This record gives sequence, C-alpha cells and structure tokens, in this order.
Amino acid sequence: MKHARKYVLALVLAAAPVGGVFVASDACASVSTAVAFDALVSGAEAIAVVTPIEKKSVWENGRIYTYTHVKTEQSVAGALTSGSDGWVRTMGGVVDKIGQLVEGEAVFTPGESSMVFLRKWKAGGTWEVTARAQGQYPVVVDSTAKIRKIVHSARTGAVLPAKTAGNVRLAADVLHERTLDDAAHEVASAWQRLHPK
Repeated sequence: MKHARKYVLALVLAAAPVGGVFVASDACASVSTAVAFDALVSGAEAIAVVTPIEKKSVWENGRIYTYTHVKTEQSVAGALTSGSDGWVRTMGGVVDKIGQLVEGEAVFTPGESSMVFLRKWKAGGTWEVTARAQGQYPVVVDSTAKIRKIVHSARTGAVLPAKTAGNVRLAADVLHERTLDDAAHEVASAWQRLHPK
C-alpha cells in the first residue's frame, strides 16, 4: 500500500506543471459563413480596384481602427469613379506600441491593389469593406501568363460552408483566380441585375 501511495503522489506531482497549460486565454480566430456572390454585390454601394496610398490607426471607443487612404485605379460598379480617392475604415491596427489584430478583417498594404466591395460608413466619405475580408480580393500578377488576376484574401479566417439552397454561387468560387478583366465584367453584370435603376 505504501508503494501505491508513492506512485500516485509521483503522478500528481509530475502532472502538476502540465495543468498550467490549460489556463484560459483570449481566442485568436475568426469564423464566418461563406458569403454568396449576389449578396456581396447587392450589399455593396461601390466596387472598385483600389491601391492604398497611406494609412493611420486611431483609438475609437476602446478599440483600434485603421483608416486607409486609397486611390481608385478602376471603377467596376457603383459610386466610386476611376481616379478618385477616399478612406476605408477597418478594425485593428497599431497605435504607439499597442496593436490589435482582428481576424477575418480586410487589411490594406500601401502599394498593393485589391478589388473591394464597399459600403459607406456613417461618417462622411469614409467606406467599410462589405463582408470584411471576404469583400477584398487582392490583385496579383500571374508570372506565367503576365496577366493580372484576383485571388481571395488570405485574411478571411475560418470560413464555413454556407447553407445554400438551389443555385447559389459563393463569392470566392466566382472570383478566385479569375483575370481582373473577367472578374470585373462578371461583377458589373451582377451589379446591373441586382441594382436596377
């Protein structure tokens, strides 16, 4: 019996440091449902290829938001015109030495173009990305074919399949790996259908 007690005590002491591993902490993930292509287009007030020029992060109501100044490279549909500029507001950023990362949020890098689906934010001429990172499609150059194409954002976090009925097309399925010209044409056609005058 003495040996059994020593064995149990040894197991408890050996397992004690492992118990510290199970301490609760903040979650660092985002889970979204995949957005339908028609819902993405109909929820936008402007769709354009934009290039970030500069950005600034500020505190608002205890959170950090980043305002990115963008130049409209190509208007695809809606309220923005080619050559215009504006500000896009996203959650997260860095102020002084404090940073907040919001998984699943659109992120803009100066000089890197994206096709974005935008809606007006309540303050002035500032925009927000519709469906967060699912409404941002980075523009990349296919080195083999020497053409510009769009890809889905790597910042979307975990995206669950949408419960769809019938012939619903998901935005990522419609747009990912399409040439920029083909994607812009597809979006413009959907815009005319979903935003009748």
